[in-house]
Amino acid sequence: MNTRNRYLIALIEALRALALTLIPTLGVGVLVWSLAGSSTGRLSDAVHGGAWVWLGMHKVLLHLSLPPGDIAGSLWFTPIGFLIIPIVILRGALRRLTTSIKNPRGAITLLALSYGLVLSGVSLVMSTHAVRPNPLSAFFSGILLTVIAALSLQIPRLRKAHSEASDVIKSALLALLILLGISVVLTLVSYAMHFRELVNLYTVLQPGLIGGLLLTIIVIATLPNAFIMGIAYLIGAGFSVGDGSLYSSLAVESVKIPALPMLAALPSHHARWQLSFLVLAALVSLIAGAISVRGSKKSINHAMLDGLLVGAILLGLVIALNMIAGGPLIGGSLSAFGASPIRLLIYGAPTLIASSILGALLFSQFQSRNSRDA
Repeated sequence: MNTRNRYLIALIEALRALALTLIPTLGVGVLVWSLAGSSTGRLSDAVHGGAWVWLGMHKVLLHLSLPPGDIAGSLWFTPIGFLIIPIVILRGALRRLTTSIKNPRGAITLLALSYGLVLSGVSLVMSTHAVRPNPLSAFFSGILLTVIAALSLQIPRLRKAHSEASDVIKSALLALLILLGISVVLTLVSYAMHFRELVNLYTVLQPGLIGGLLLTIIVIATLPNAFIMGIAYLIGAGFSVGDGSLYSSLAVESVKIPALPMLAALPSHHARWQLSFLVLAALVSLIAGAISVRGSKKSINHAMLDGLLVGAILLGLVIALNMIAGGPLIGGSLSAFGASPIRLLIYGAPTLIASSILGALLFSQFQSRNSRDA
């Protein structure tokens, strides 16, 4: 197959992915617009709104000019429940493309570039004075989502691998899943404890039937964001919901926040027993480091290196996921929304990396002593 045909196939798959996500989103936007019954709204407003939602689903940065007085703002917060949709579509596109091209790396590169260019094109076409999607952000978002989709397709192969590198990666992923599971439990328990506040926020907003349904969908779609930010809470770095706020296992600094139902589960104060979450996170990383060296005789330096790699990969994944889960929410006081990468690095290094090194070192020494005794 010549190069021209490869580019054409990749472009077709990118356009198909666009159609499978953009057209339904525009349809929902027009439906909501028609049900709203506005006498001043225009169909073009509904189309633009649907396109902005679609771009937001792809983690595209939107520059805003807010009334009154065209106050500058930005929106880069994306509910991960929506972000999963284009990733699933891109997984299917990659499967078809690798079958046609017979070159996995080439297929990923071509589709990533094609989809990035398609996103940039939509950003330019749908730009207005009030909302200006960033074309460069759209291009790199298309590449990033394609890479994520490609990596997700490699999970079955990683499960079957039995090399030293794969053991390190699997240990880090196992620790990440455990931390995420703990965060899921804590978040859902917090929502249950603050259920009355959640209902009161719905009552205050009075969204109506259609608005209430859409708001509930958004709340559910933002749950994965809360779960990921919960990991930052566990390791002590914490996350912000507005300037000057901090929610972590070490301290809670609350500020006035918007009346949004998805924020009902935020803790109002800090208690000493919450420090146990930091110990729990360190213990999970310590166990992951130990798992990475199990069943193999390694020197102290080699074991420490494996523990370092496990902790570094785990911390890198936590930082990457939190960068995806957070981002400016309109602007103003909510320009700081999510976990700070710098705080994650500062608090994650001793909690995750040092604990993983210690776990690998201790378990390696334990195995060596048992082999000598035998």
